[in-house]
Amino acid sequence: MLHAGFSIADITPAFGAAGPGGFAPIPRKGIHDPLRVRAGVFTSDDAALALVGVDAVSLKTEDVTRAREMAAALSPIPADGIIIAASHVHTGGPSNDVLGTPSDPHYREQIVRQIATAIAEAARTAVPAEIASASGRAEGLAWNRRWKMADGSQATHADPDAEGVVERAGPQDPEVLLLAARAADDGRILGFVGNFTCHVTIMGGPLFAADYPGAWSDAMEAATGGPLVFLNGAMGDVTQVNKKLNRPQKGSDGVRRFARMLSGESLRLLAEMQFADAAEIVTAGETLRVGFRHPEPEQLERDRETAAKAAIDDYSREAVFARERLMLAEYTVERGEEACPMICARIGDLAIASGPGQMFCEFGLDCKSRSPFAKTMYVSLANGNAGYVPTPIAIATGGYEPTLCRGSKLAPEAGGQMVAAQVRLLEALR
Repeated sequence: MLHAGFSIADITPAFGAAGPGGFAPIPRKGIHDPLRVRAGVFTSDDAALALVGVDAVSLKTEDVTRAREMAAALSPIPADGIIIAASHVHTGGPSNDVLGTPSDPHYREQIVRQIATAIAEAARTAVPAEIASASGRAEGLAWNRRWKMADGSQATHADPDAEGVVERAGPQDPEVLLLAARAADDGRILGFVGNFTCHVTIMGGPLFAADYPGAWSDAMEAATGGPLVFLNGAMGDVTQVNKKLNRPQKGSDGVRRFARMLSGESLRLLAEMQFADAAEIVTAGETLRVGFRHPEPEQLERDRETAAKAAIDDYSREAVFARERLMLAEYTVERGEEACPMICARIGDLAIASGPGQMFCEFGLDCKSRSPFAKTMYVSLANGNAGYVPTPIAIATGGYEPTLCRGSKLAPEAGGQMVAAQVRLLEALR
C-alpha cells in the first residue's frame, strides 16, 4: 500500500549572514519569513521516493550528495530515490559560491543535516495515503527576460520600448503541476508537490525571505493543512518582470500576487482530483559528463590585470567577472568535465525529470514535449548545481546569462545533452 509523509525543517541563518543574489555580499538584517527545507516522501511495498525543496539560491553538488547519503542512512529511502532541488531564491543564505558572495561551510552543513532530518522525519511519520496529480496554468505571472535586438544580438532585461529592441527571444512556461497526498483513513491533506517556472527574485531587500515558493506553500497549508514542496522549472531565462504589465512585480505585494494565483490554481486542481491508494514508484538516474566553455588566454591576461588592480571590496561587474573567470580557469583544469547527476522518477502517471542545470525555458518545454508521459514536472537546480544552461543561440548572441563565470560555464551543447539524457531516463520509467 502507498504511504506518504511530509516534514519541514528550518534553515534560516543567523542575522548578519551574507546572502547571495547580487554581485556583492548582502548582510541580512532580519527575517521577513523563515527559510526552510520541505520534504515529501512516498513509499510503496517495494519502492520509495523523496522530493525535497530547499529555500536556497543553489546547492553544491557535493552537499546534495552528502545529504542524500545521510538521509538514506536515517530512513528507508535509498539515495538514488531522492531528488533535492534549490528554489533559486535570491534572499536566502550563503548556500553556494555566487559571483561576489562566498558560501559559508557551517551554513552548508546546517542545510545538509536539515535536508536529511526532513526526509527522515517525513518517512517516520508517513501514513497510508492516496495520491493524485493534475496540470493547470497560471498565465500572466512569468515572462522570458531575454530580447532579440535589431543588430542580431540578444539582451537580458531590455526595455521593450527602446530603439533596436525587436521581440522576446524565448518562451515562458505557465504550467502549474501539482501532486497531492491525503490520508487514506480520513481524507486529511498531508501535503503537495508543486512545480512552476520562474526566477525567485520578487522579494529583494536586506531580509531573509523565501519569496513566492514559501508564500505558495504557506497559503496551501493555511487552506488545506498540508505544506507544499516547491520544485522550480526551467527558469534560467524566465522572471516575473514585465515592463508593460501594470501589476505588482516586486516586494511583498508581488509575492502575495504570485501566492494567490498559484494557490488559487492549485485549489482549483485539488477540487477536481481523483485520488488512488496505489501508485507505482519508479526511479532512474545517470551521471552525465559535459564539457566546458573556456576563457580565452588573452581574456585571462586582462582579468589578471583587473583583479590585481581591484580593491578587495571592489564588487563592480568588471572586477567580479574578472575574478570569476580566473577561478573558472582553475576549476575547468581541475575537473576536466562537469559531472551532472540526472534523476528521473515516476509516481503513478506523473513523471519528474531533474538535473543540476539552471536550464533555459526552451529546454524544459522540449523535455516535456518529448516525455512519454502526459504530465511531467521539469526540475532545475536539482541534485546539485551546474550553473546556467543557455541555448547555443543565447551563448552566441550575448546577454547576462551566458557570461563566462563559475555559474555559467558549460559548453553550448550541454543543454541538448541534458535533455536527451532526461528523455532516455523517462523512457526507462514506462
